[in-house]
Amino acid sequence: MPLAVLVVSYRRADLLARCLDSVREHLPDATTLVWDNQSATSGQIRDLARSYPGVRWTFADRNAGYAAAINALAGQLGEPHDLLLLNPDAELTGPLASCRAALAGDRVAAVSPTVADPGGGRPWDVARRRQTVLRALVSHTGYADKLRGTRFSDRYASRPGEVSGYLSGCCLLISAAAWAELGPFDERFFVYGEEAEWQRRATGVGWRLRLVDELDVRHGDHGTTAGDPVAAARGADLLRAGHAELLGLRGNYGPGAWFTAGLLVADRMQRSHRASRRAVLTARARPGKPSVLLTTNQLCQGGAERQRVLLANELAARGYPVTVACLQSFGPLAAELDPAVRLVLTPWWQPLLDLPGPDAVLITGITNTEAGFALGWRAARALRPGTHRWLAAAHEPAEAERPVYGSALGRIIARSDGVIALSERHWRDLNRHQKLHTRQHLIGNGVPGQRDRGFTPGKTLRLGMLSRIVEHKNPHLLVNALARLPELPWTLDIFGDGPDRAALAAQTPASVRDRVRWRGASPGPDHAFAEVDVLCVPSRAEAFPLVIVEAMARGLPVLASAVGSVPDLLDDGRAGILVDPVTEEAWADALRAVISRPRQLVPLAAAGAERASRLYTVDAMADGYLAAIADVMSR
Repeated sequence: MPLAVLVVSYRRADLLARCLDSVREHLPDATTLVWDNQSATSGQIRDLARSYPGVRWTFADRNAGYAAAINALAGQLGEPHDLLLLNPDAELTGPLASCRAALAGDRVAAVSPTVADPGGGRPWDVARRRQTVLRALVSHTGYADKLRGTRFSDRYASRPGEVSGYLSGCCLLISAAAWAELGPFDERFFVYGEEAEWQRRATGVGWRLRLVDELDVRHGDHGTTAGDPVAAARGADLLRAGHAELLGLRGNYGPGAWFTAGLLVADRMQRSHRASRRAVLTARARPGKPSVLLTTNQLCQGGAERQRVLLANELAARGYPVTVACLQSFGPLAAELDPAVRLVLTPWWQPLLDLPGPDAVLITGITNTEAGFALGWRAARALRPGTHRWLAAAHEPAEAERPVYGSALGRIIARSDGVIALSERHWRDLNRHQKLHTRQHLIGNGVPGQRDRGFTPGKTLRLGMLSRIVEHKNPHLLVNALARLPELPWTLDIFGDGPDRAALAAQTPASVRDRVRWRGASPGPDHAFAEVDVLCVPSRAEAFPLVIVEAMARGLPVLASAVGSVPDLLDDGRAGILVDPVTEEAWADALRAVISRPRQLVPLAAAGAERASRLYTVDAMADGYLAAIADVMSR
């Protein structure tokens, strides 16, 4: 079986050059692929690439995380290969002949050589015993070596052959057959834990893990974050999160949650942990600026979650110390966070996060978990000097016939220092059936600046929809409305995935199936909008659909149901077409007028682009949040 060497680089061009030199010397026939996760030193790594023309290079425009990068490299191979995952701070000293022979054994999923570690570890410490909460805590508190071989430690007392837990990814060979059967790494793991989770899947279905006594690799003792305490602390946070995810959080109360709770105690009890905490807090402090803590349940592909990422990055760029706390799990948007933003995983009932400086503001969404976290955080911060404030940001669409939030959650939100709503209509609708607060701040979400591409209609108007496919988004209503217009020149592309996609797609009338395409998941607005002339948003309920702002910013005309903040976004119809009521008949009438006379959309598209560039940018959103922060901090 051919061998492919996969290397994910980050920050250190010098270490990567040493690694690639060793691969070229000892594995000259292997296919080598390098993925560079965007960092401040990616320019140096691009320069380095010219010295290795035989290597396949991928330069990412962001830090995609380790799991996603490895999966992408493996996907580039085309045909089956055994994989060698090699850290950029590792150096081969031999051809791994015995390891490759062991990998060909019956049902062997992964093999690692013993590793020479200048840090003083034993060569077989790349092999770990099955993980438990106790063993993970002992490892993170530094006692695993002293207790090795006991039930308290994940380290083996002597070199094993068969491994019960996992092999580290420093120099890990993976069988092509196992990779094909088990699939790629789980991309919920941003970095750390993904190779252990994959190996747990492997052993769970009868595959084996082998450690071979072949000292053909040396692992660096500095790593890619040496000399940067903030980057090192981020790595430590991600390592903890990876272990918590590996152990399992299961609704905030699983083994992973108890592991993170144990680490909180250790951080405050162990002298070495206290010293490192102080060093990081000193490095992150910004005199005169409060710490900003943003919470989310997970960083999934949603409008509210994307807003948190954009806001965190912009506040960090303006010099604020920013922390994002995920209360359930990470998600794909973790890859878009600036490295200057601290990213932590903590269950809602563990609000004791270290923040630099005496003053801090917490910004949460309005969910049960985030409200519970906020109450605990305020109680804990009350014992410390400084000013501590809590802003609750509402992103939910209003309910027509009942309160948006339960009575208990509403009472908790009333105890915050203020509520952030997305627009005047959004605030009014939220308070229709319950009084949320006496202090509010109206801050629309924003998107990065875009180029206005201009609107030029063709002979056939290409209509498009981009959303999560659930029933209340109404893709089927849009399809049925268009089915009433068979004589007009139109096509419809529906981008997105979701639990209702198959059922709603099956409802497409036979008469228009050749004109309606259900395209599935899209990587982003630019991908979808490249094939669309007009964005349609037929939802029956929305709060502040960010896809409308994305379209306006690019000069794409918009037709949307007049719900939630949509009339505010489209300037009451002066920057787009509002459809009211949300019925097939009303949508068919609006579409007939647009498809028959598409030139009427030209001034609306231009007005939308101007409005988006003025009101709905990341700068404007950050300005609004900073004004709200200044207001509550001064009270």
